Amino acid sequence: MMTKKRKKYKIALIVFICIIAIIQFHSSTNSKKSKIKAIVNNNLDILSESIKNNDYDKAYKIDGIEEITPYYLSNNEVFIDFYCYRFGLVPSSIYYGFYYVTNNEPLGFQATRVKLEPDGHGWKWREPNGDNYYYIEKITDYWYYYEAGF
Repeated sequence: MMTKKRKKYKIALIVFICIIAIIQFHSSTNSKKSKIKAIVNNNLDILSESIKNNDYDKAYKIDGIEEITPYYLSNNEVFIDFYCYRFGLVPSSIYYGFYYVTNNEPLGFQATRVKLEPDGHGWKWREPNGDNYYYIEKITDYWYYYEAGF
């Protein structure tokens, strides 16, 4: 039988571990955002040239870019998704990356048109009655950081 004192220590340890995990997650997100913004800012010429020529060989060589997916939207608009990182396991993962969009307006994950609300330095969408979300933040004209949780 567990004593009251031992039970309190066990609960305190669990709470402490949860707090550390939350702090780690938050600093990991900020670190990923900083890295992604640096990828864009330090490689803007290569990225822009890749889009202009529709040739992504050089962009794939940039450290941190895992996958590149173009989406062709209406009115000759183009959305290019540069996926960089994932945190967590399916079905509860967070995806990090950046995108280029010709109309210079924030869009949801993988070019979905959702109602984005201002949030901090960017925009956010949260699924009603669910836990899916998008967070988008402008890096520079036409280039946006994203975080998508599913």
